[in-house]
Amino acid sequence: MNPLWLLGNLAAYSVQVALLVGAAQLAAAVLRLKQPRVRLAYWQALLAACLLLPLVETWHPMDLGPGGGAATIIGTGAVTVASHLNLFPLPVCGLLVFVAGVGAGLLRLALGVWRLGRYRQAALHIDPLPGALREAQALVKVAPAFYFSDHIPSPVTFGWRHPAIIFPRRFEHLNESEQRAIACHELLHVVRRDWLMNLLEELILTFFWFHPAIWWAMRNIRLAREQVVDSLAVALTGARKPYLRALLEMAGAPRATVLPAPWFLVESQLARRVAVLVKEVHMSKPRLIVSLGIALTVLVAAGWWAVSNFWLIAPAGPPTQQTSIEYWSGGAPGSGEPSTFMMFFLVNGDDRNTDWQMMRTDRGAHIKWPVPISTPAPPYTPQAKKDKVKGAIVAAVGVDDGGNVAGVKLTVVSLTRNLRDGLDQSVIDTVRTWKFKPATNQGKPVPVTVRLQVNFNLG
Repeated sequence: MNPLWLLGNLAAYSVQVALLVGAAQLAAAVLRLKQPRVRLAYWQALLAACLLLPLVETWHPMDLGPGGGAATIIGTGAVTVASHLNLFPLPVCGLLVFVAGVGAGLLRLALGVWRLGRYRQAALHIDPLPGALREAQALVKVAPAFYFSDHIPSPVTFGWRHPAIIFPRRFEHLNESEQRAIACHELLHVVRRDWLMNLLEELILTFFWFHPAIWWAMRNIRLAREQVVDSLAVALTGARKPYLRALLEMAGAPRATVLPAPWFLVESQLARRVAVLVKEVHMSKPRLIVSLGIALTVLVAAGWWAVSNFWLIAPAGPPTQQTSIEYWSGGAPGSGEPSTFMMFFLVNGDDRNTDWQMMRTDRGAHIKWPVPISTPAPPYTPQAKKDKVKGAIVAAVGVDDGGNVAGVKLTVVSLTRNLRDGLDQSVIDTVRTWKFKPATNQGKPVPVTVRLQVNFNLG
């Protein structure tokens, strides 16, 4: 895999994501999308769009040729990608830094899950449950295991099949209404399976550790999720003031250790969570539909512009033959006029990637030369591919006034092995199927002779 190709695509994709997230933040601010449920769905949809962007956009083809070398037009002295990598090892170093960051993130994530398990093992199982916890279970209708721990500063919920909620010891000193409010919050996380979402988000952040836009989007998702759970907990308990007191009480705790689980309180989110609880945010349905429609339009436009200007490059296909075809054209067959170099035709691997370069000359400038319509590349025969035959075949091709190939005559054959592998016949059989728009002289179709060179080069 080519490091330069990988790093280039990673850079282009990173710019696409940054533009998309920037447009999303601008649209959310201008349209005042403050309702927690709307913001959560909005940012989750945006994150999904960023992750799916490489799958839905069109990758621009770039065939790097056999063995990763650049396909070049003969005589231009173009430099291969491989030579750039030899001169500038920066792409390789960049990829190593990226991989090292991902590895460190995966290790951190694994240690976080392990630490949660250790906290659970060392915690004290709460049995029997106090009245506030039993009431919370009855309200939310879920019954995970409850624990007390001296090692955590704030309540934490984790686990899927066997969920657990661990409270800090100072939870015991809160009054019953505050305990019930906090317990409902954590139980709602269990019902919503937020721990799985949090784990998935941590995994995404592990691979995008270098990208501030993804961190920004994730911060918005997690804040909106906590605000949604806050509003649900208040609606269940009907106790807004105790809930606010519980938030403020937890704010006095030491800073939480980073773990792959949602904490009851993240200090940086406190002000915004309290603001939503104190003053509920509402949007009328018509306004919400219009706002989301405008936001979607902005995001589609931003995404289209991003992928149009910072496109991804498709990986090179499996090594196949590199065929370069040079055309010379002169007068009609038998006219005796000397041939004149007119155009160059390049095919890499197959007939998908073509690049025509027209070149005018003094001689024959009044003739409009044949234009290719169908020119499939002569394929390697199985035996030639097995033997890795390399070399060139030059042929004179007669194109009649109907644009059909009238005849093919090999003039020069230079291969690393003899012709038993059938490449000469492959050229003849394939070129006979070619179709052109006929050459014209003063508007009248005329037959011409073209000379082509087919280079076989299996890396």
